[in-house]
Amino acid sequence: MNEVVLDILGQQSLEIFTQICFCYSMGEDGESKDEILETLRKGLERLTEGFPWVAGQVVNEKREMGDATCVFKIKTLERIPRLIVKDVSDQGSIPSMEELRRASFPMRMLDESFVAPRSTVPGIFSESSDVPVFILQATFIKNGLLLTFLGQHQVMDGTGQAHVISLLSKACRGEQFTREELETGNIDREGIIPLLTEEENTNLGDLHQRLAHQIILNPSSSSNPEPPQCTWTCFNFSSSSLNKLKSLASKDLLSSTSYITTDDALTAFVWQSVSRIRLSRLSPNKNTTLARAVNVRPYLNVPSTYPGMVQNMTYNDFTISQLTTIPLGIIASQLRSNFDPKISTLNQDTRALATLLDNTKNKSITSFTATLDFSSDIALSSWVKQNSYSLDFGIGLYNPESVRRPQFTPVESLMYLLPKTPNGDVALAICLRDTDMSLLKSDEQFIKYATHIT
Repeated sequence: MNEVVLDILGQQSLEIFTQICFCYSMGEDGESKDEILETLRKGLERLTEGFPWVAGQVVNEKREMGDATCVFKIKTLERIPRLIVKDVSDQGSIPSMEELRRASFPMRMLDESFVAPRSTVPGIFSESSDVPVFILQATFIKNGLLLTFLGQHQVMDGTGQAHVISLLSKACRGEQFTREELETGNIDREGIIPLLTEEENTNLGDLHQRLAHQIILNPSSSSNPEPPQCTWTCFNFSSSSLNKLKSLASKDLLSSTSYITTDDALTAFVWQSVSRIRLSRLSPNKNTTLARAVNVRPYLNVPSTYPGMVQNMTYNDFTISQLTTIPLGIIASQLRSNFDPKISTLNQDTRALATLLDNTKNKSITSFTATLDFSSDIALSSWVKQNSYSLDFGIGLYNPESVRRPQFTPVESLMYLLPKTPNGDVALAICLRDTDMSLLKSDEQFIKYATHIT
């Protein structure tokens, strides 16, 4: 394959793997394990034929001799993406598919050390020292198959990874890729995000100030306190609960807000609920920020099928006192305003970030969560729109029963809204310090709409 220089946002130090696990039921008379693995291997071969870079590895190289500037690229690694096979179906200590189903597929039973070949955060465990673009682990359990997909986050954001997984399902089914899929999947990544013009750059002023939320400040000379003990867990929001939350929020929208989405209402509810229980240890005057991951392809005229890193964040702020006393609809309205075509700054902000990175040798100066205080703030990504529950990969097991983010290293205040189920439910994967989590599980206003997946 030809080497591929990553897009400008992929030049940030996002050296993690995003994992997502699809849980399939296996009967006694279905496809054999060998047949399933053969289908997956052939699918990976077809995927690589169409998109050779998926079988590559991420490397960091100097641009040229004598230049200290490094650039992240995809270079050749193997013939096809790595397929790791783990068969623990005869081990009684491993949860069966029935046990997972009865427990509603909790994160604690799907730890990354069990369902993935390497950790989300580098340096904990790994099957190799290289950095593959894309990895698949097939874990056979009693009466079940767990397919875990890992995407290197500099190469693909959540939207891009979901698209690559969809392409693999298509390949496993023997379907042809469309011309658009092939063109956008292999497009030159370097110029995908247009930089600011000289005039725009002048008008915006100091980009460090414009992007203050994303500039890493000099580390404090004081020693960092010991991080609190944190835990991952999931809460389920049924379709009826989501409808009720949206109806509740819609009663108090700002006059400037014509509509909100269910995602807006749910995100506002989670932010308000977590902040409410944090009042037990934080001042009401303490500021709280919600950093919300956004697919900015539509704002930059980037094709929806482009698989790279085209993600930014929106940042919203309240004091905890304000956030916990104002109506849900006002919070949801503010979240929706970030996407209002009349006032949204996502185009300029993303191009400003790209321009700053392009003009800076040390691209480790930025982070989407640079200024967040995780004792009071929240970082949330929504995977609700991903089509995970419609993917069968041609392996004869129909669609997945559950799709989960495997449990990984605790990161306080990190949250994911998982893909919507066929019946309209949405699960929240959430990591909080143990004292906060205990309060959230018993918070009457929260559990009125959310069911804890234990």
